[in-house]
Amino acid sequence: MVNEIEELKKELDFYKKKFSVGDNDVAISGYLAYVNLVRQQVEFIEDFSIKANIDGKKTETVLYDRAISMGEGLPSMISKMNNLKLELKIEFDGTEGKQRLGATTPQSLK
Repeated sequence: MVNEIEELKKELDFYKKKFSVGDNDVAISGYLAYVNLVRQQVEFIEDFSIKANIDGKKTETVLYDRAISMGEGLPSMISKMNNLKLELKIEFDGTEGKQRLGATTPQSLK
């Protein structure tokens, strides 16, 4: 339990440091804006009802077309968001700074 608390403290410190810089770091601010846009699109698609929005009225057809377009583009946006998160090193890595074990080879057993 104590070890878990220490890990959580390290993670919290990481995020405090990372996002306090975000006030001045355009890359992180841009990432957060992008995440917000993706969240809004996900919420819109979750709330969208095909049955309720296709009545034959032109405005409803436009709304349907936009929802479909948004849905088709969402996987690409999410992939880009995840790649950007990795590139900016936004996610906490508890193993950072620790020695990583490599593959066992005959040479490493000597």
